[in-house]
Amino acid sequence: MKISLAGSALLALFTATLVLPKAVAAEDSPNVSIGTLFIEGAFTRPTVPGAKNAAGYLSIINEGSVPDRLISVNSDISDKSELHETKTVNGAQRTEVLENGIEIPAGATVNLSPGGDHAAFLNIHHPVKDGDIIHATLGFENAGQIDIGFHTEQGLSKDTDQ
Repeated sequence: MKISLAGSALLALFTATLVLPKAVAAEDSPNVSIGTLFIEGAFTRPTVPGAKNAAGYLSIINEGSVPDRLISVNSDISDKSELHETKTVNGAQRTEVLENGIEIPAGATVNLSPGGDHAAFLNIHHPVKDGDIIHATLGFENAGQIDIGFHTEQGLSKDTDQ
């Protein structure tokens, strides 16, 4: 069976339209995987007027036999992104940078959640509104980097730790 040059071009274009949207949409997904790590449920909340920071939350499941470590988060929504933990000191909550990242033990699930460990987006460039997606890159010590989308939805949590 012979396929003309024009037919080959159309076939290539058709194939690209099937594959390309999936590749582009990967960074929008709140659920991604890299190696033996599965990252699920990435979300953030809308910011209040005048807020300078936002926080991101997710679950990381390590189905491997070797521990890994979340060592970085980067996003173009803010001047700086860091991994933080929330602590209660003398009855008041405050956040601290996790200089060594967050350990993901083998065979375990680690939750970044309101009131605990989280991704901190510092000095955001614009308010985060319901329906927005914060595009970010997570960096792991062993597994490498992966893009993810933190979905913004009203009412996901009433906690505040920004």
